Formats: sequence, C-alpha cells, structure tokens
Amino acid sequence: MRYLALLWLTLLPLIGFDGYEQSIFPSYQQKPEQIYENQIFQITLKALIAREDFDEIRTDFHPSNTTQILNPDAKWEKIDNAQYQVSYYVKSIAPTALLPQATISLVQNEIIIESELLNESPIDVIALNHGPKSSGVIAKSLHVKRFKTSRFDDSNLIMVLDIEGIEANFEDFKLSGFSKQGLDSLEGELPKQDAFYFVVFDDHLTKIEFSYFNLEKNRFETITLPVELDEDDLSTQIGLNPKESPFELYKNIVIGVSIIILILFFAIRRKVLYLILGLILGAYYLYTISPFNTITIAKESRLRIVPTEKSTIFYTTDRVLQVERLGSRGNYIKVLLPTGEIGWIKEENVISN
Repeated sequence: MRYLALLWLTLLPLIGFDGYEQSIFPSYQQKPEQIYENQIFQITLKALIAREDFDEIRTDFHPSNTTQILNPDAKWEKIDNAQYQVSYYVKSIAPTALLPQATISLVQNEIIIESELLNESPIDVIALNHGPKSSGVIAKSLHVKRFKTSRFDDSNLIMVLDIEGIEANFEDFKLSGFSKQGLDSLEGELPKQDAFYFVVFDDHLTKIEFSYFNLEKNRFETITLPVELDEDDLSTQIGLNPKESPFELYKNIVIGVSIIILILFFAIRRKVLYLILGLILGAYYLYTISPFNTITIAKESRLRIVPTEKSTIFYTTDRVLQVERLGSRGNYIKVLLPTGEIGWIKEENVISN
C-alpha cells in the first residue's frame, strides 16, 4: 500500500483531474524582477516536454493592457533531450505590468495535439523622472552613428540622425521643444536597431541636445550634436522656394532699375532701341514673377520630407490643388503648395501640367 501511495505521488503532476497525461510543463526561465515604464526587456520561456510526436511548439499570448510582445513569432529551440526554450522581447506600456498568459501548444501536421496554459506573471514597474531634455528613450546603449544638417526653408534647418540602440524604445523617441520632427524609419531586429530620425528647427540654433536613460549605467546620459550646415545637394532635398530666395530678390531689383534707366534713356534720346530693350526686360520680369510651372495634383497627394519611399509624410492634400513645380528627382517632384508647404510628391499624383 505504501508503494502504491509513492507511485501515485510521483505520477500526480503528470495526470490531470480528467485522467489524461500532461506532456507540457512550461515556466518562465528568465524575466526581470523590476522594469521601467516603456522599457523593452527580454524574457525566456522554458518547457519540459515528455513526448516527441510533434512538429513544432507554438506560443499564443493572451491580450494584455500592460505589456506588448514585440516578436511573437519567435521560434522554440531544443536545448536538451526534453527541454525547449524561446526568448521574447516585451515592452511595458502601463504603470503596472503583468506578463500575459500564454497558451503553449504542440502541433503535428498543422493540428494542435496538446496545449498547456502558462499563467500571467507580475513585474514591478518603476516610473522614471524624465527631465526637460529627455527623449523618452530607455536603452542598454544608444549612440548617434552619424548626422547631417541642411536647410529646410528660409528660416529653418533640418537635421537627420542615424541612431543605433540596444533594446531601445525608439517608438517613444521625441525631442523636447520642436514641433516638426519624427521617426523616418526603423531598421534591424531586436535587440539592435537603427533609427533614422529628423527634426526641423530654427536656423539660429547652434546645437541639438537630448538625454536617454542608460540601463547598463542606471542613469541619464546626455548627447550633444553641433549644428553644422551641410549644403550638399543630396542632403538639401527640401530647399528654399526659388522665388523667395535672396538671389531672386536682388535679380528683380536689378531688372527693375534697368527698366527704369532704359525708359529714361528713351525719353531723353528718343531711340527705339532703348524702348525695345526695356520691353524685353519687362516681359522677362513678368515671366519670372509668374508661376514658372503650374501643375495640378490629386486629392490625398502625400508630401514627403525627402524623395524616398521610406521618408516621413508630413502633409496630405485634402482636395485637388494647383501647385508650383520646383524641381524633380527620379520619380518624385518637388512642389510648392498655395499654403506655403514645400515637399516631394510622386509623379503619379500629377493630374495635368
């Protein structure tokens, strides 16, 4: 009788109340005890599987209001005879955090043959006291690989940053005090990613400064970028309105003065040549102040910061518009809207010239 009781205690964990043998024993192999709000962190799930007749292991996370799984399609790997594990990157999205419940399933021939529930697990969340220079980023490491500053319009510059981060929450990146900025693109897979960010600012500014929280050093670190204007043609994709540049102003002044002088000469010397030259200059002046290339663009045309597919869209037209064509690059056209916005649209948005 004693031996039967011992056998029962041994088999009890493997047998459910409905009499079937349990083959999946999931658990959290690794998870942090404390995290910061909006932090990205790694967890590792482990499973002891007492059967071999399956093709794959599948994890289905239940919906959560406090955390977000960033790589839900991560694959399980065998680490021992009957032990398997998988790592996920998770982001906290609330002042409190619970790792969500997950259903661990064995799949054979695309059919689930057994499942087991991994219960939710609480984690302490710490709220950081972000200062006025904070970008909102929390990362194991972060550095600006390169950056370039060029002219955006008459009174503003644009800086484009290429930033590399380890477990960095780039989606929350924001520079304080700037109204026009954005994440242009995000490349790579966690834990290491490259973010391309742009910010438009007053041309009197001499530096861009921001901080992020370094998880390795457990402190805020400040990054300072000097503003050094680069007039390289490729970087100055958003240029000045040619009709409003200082060169145009000086040119129009010279043309106007020349016309007045020629008219005076004609009045004094009565030579038709002066009148003809004055009329020619007058016609040229009228041509320069008129729209030099008006085109019609479709409703919902998207204006981009630079002429690339991944560039940030900062304006979308709400109706059919007549705009001025300022230039072109590849299959993109630089346009000036009646409201003053300058940007790049695709050629397919043009209805008529």
